[in-house]
Amino acid sequence: MSLLHRIGGNGGSGFNLDGTRTGGTLKKMWVWVGGWQIKGIRVWLTDGQSIECGQRRGNYSEFVFQSGEYFSDLSLWGNGAGTRLGAIKFKTNKSRTFFVKMTDWGLKTEYPISIGSGICVGMEKLNVSIEEIKSMTYHNDSTVNQEYKTDTEKTIIETSSWTVTNSMENTFSIDVKAGIPGIVEVGTGYSIKEGSETSRSLQSSVSRTEKLSFPVRVPAGKSVEVDITIGRATFNLPYTGVVRITCYDGTVMHFQTSGTYRGVTYTELKLSIVYTCNASKKQSNF
Repeated sequence: MSLLHRIGGNGGSGFNLDGTRTGGTLKKMWVWVGGWQIKGIRVWLTDGQSIECGQRRGNYSEFVFQSGEYFSDLSLWGNGAGTRLGAIKFKTNKSRTFFVKMTDWGLKTEYPISIGSGICVGMEKLNVSIEEIKSMTYHNDSTVNQEYKTDTEKTIIETSSWTVTNSMENTFSIDVKAGIPGIVEVGTGYSIKEGSETSRSLQSSVSRTEKLSFPVRVPAGKSVEVDITIGRATFNLPYTGVVRITCYDGTVMHFQTSGTYRGVTYTELKLSIVYTCNASKKQSNF
């Protein structure tokens, strides 16, 4: 297992292609490229599942995995503007290489991806949107340093729900025991974290308030831009589980079930400070 990395920034919606429950592994990939971004991707798993995202534009590049072939190295690039995926490059244990990149813009920062065992069992795009909570600019036209205090708070509502087969919720009172997925920012990307296992109803919501207080120092003759944001992630994931029914006479029955988990969760507040000095800027993220 390895962390998920967020490359790009804008466009598209979340999706999930998961072969872990069926034993499916990556079989084939098509990629369409544009001048300043990877335009579209279609992938197939060995269990017959497939998914396509983005747009088909012109000819595609194809890679078909041979039996027993897996990743030995993987790197991704953004498009340099922080808005789209710009390139994909991987090597396999059979000494083959696949490299696709945008055609007009040059590549900048390469992000080597931890591949774990190298066996790819799916593809996922986290549906993370960034919401601006507060944006302020402080100007200091005096000859002495000034200091301000930034305070903000945001009340958020995190939701979770599970679909069940055969409309069992109409007959039984059902509680779910599960660890709820959350999201945290890690370096240049996001990582899914699983919460501790708790019991809750099929549909539940939790309200909490995120608070942030931070001193802002504005040097003499300078300006400071303060931006406070929060990330909002939407999950739409398949699940399997075991239903346990306790009858009035004490008899307990078990059977398998499956469905879809849907949830909304948030990151912590993030503070970005940009110091403006004439035509240059110095940025700090917290």
